[in-house]
Amino acid sequence: MKIKDILVEIRALAPEDGQSAWDNCGVQVAGTLTEADKVAVCLEPTPAMVGACLDWGAGAVVTHHPLYMKPVSLGTPGRVLDVARRVMADGAWLYAAHTSLDVRPGGPAFWLGSELGLRGTQILEKAHTRCPVEASFYLDEPVSRATADIWARRASIHSVSQSGTGEVRVVCDEADWPAVAEAIVFAVGSRPVFYLRTLFAPCDAVGFGEVGDLPEPMDFDAFSALLDRLLPAHARGYWTVSGPQPERVARVGYCGGSGSDLVTAAAKAGADVFITGDMKYHAAVEAGVCVLDVGHFSLEEEMMRRFAQELSGRLSGVEVRFFVGSDPFRVRVRQ
Repeated sequence: MKIKDILVEIRALAPEDGQSAWDNCGVQVAGTLTEADKVAVCLEPTPAMVGACLDWGAGAVVTHHPLYMKPVSLGTPGRVLDVARRVMADGAWLYAAHTSLDVRPGGPAFWLGSELGLRGTQILEKAHTRCPVEASFYLDEPVSRATADIWARRASIHSVSQSGTGEVRVVCDEADWPAVAEAIVFAVGSRPVFYLRTLFAPCDAVGFGEVGDLPEPMDFDAFSALLDRLLPAHARGYWTVSGPQPERVARVGYCGGSGSDLVTAAAKAGADVFITGDMKYHAAVEAGVCVLDVGHFSLEEEMMRRFAQELSGRLSGVEVRFFVGSDPFRVRVRQ
């Protein structure tokens, strides 16, 4: 499969316009390969992990965390240089889907809420508001029902219509418009003149973290046992509790990765517990809600495993493999 088509599908699952201003999503290293039949997915772009992906034969490696947040000179020895050297030597591509994936509505970053069956969910921290675009263009011939159905089956397309004068109108998610445009060009055999306008409805807010209600309230110990079962095996039983512990849990907030900044938002949203990683001492002292710090790695490792499954379903003829990482924190038990 052509690399450019692989990138289209990755961006459809993690739209780059959703990333935070401070982030570095997208292509980290542009390779020389034009096609790939293997794509590797992992959490962290360490030299060892990227090396394992390339040894497997990956033509593209998709990570969650970027290779760098701020530009790093390739004259500086260290991790960035080591990864760049190896990727470039293989002609491979390195891509990061970081906050662009974190905020995708219904995406794998929200796997925990899905597994808990949370109802009436709402975003804890809004990052962007996405509104669709309407693209209009003219065709001399009517769009066939089969072609219109093919376009409409794309998840990002809301409607397809054609007037008696030949004007075709397609309403789709703004982030997916480049891919939709290419699909239209392929179907009609030429590139029409597109006229675009942003619509004000329906618009969706996207952002970080989520809060919602459990199907049935549970006592705290029962909820803790349920959470343990959902976490990766290495993290079960090795997480901390801070803030006021409730007797029962009915409303749950969570944010994968480093979500300690959302503790106050979770409390204001009425959460009985807030699940995240990277909780700090002073934040724990001042927490107005019970915080369960299950670790940065455990929530995001599972997210990327699910992302790999999503990507596999979109890349025809390409083998997608998730490479299991390792938590940089190790628990030492003294005998």
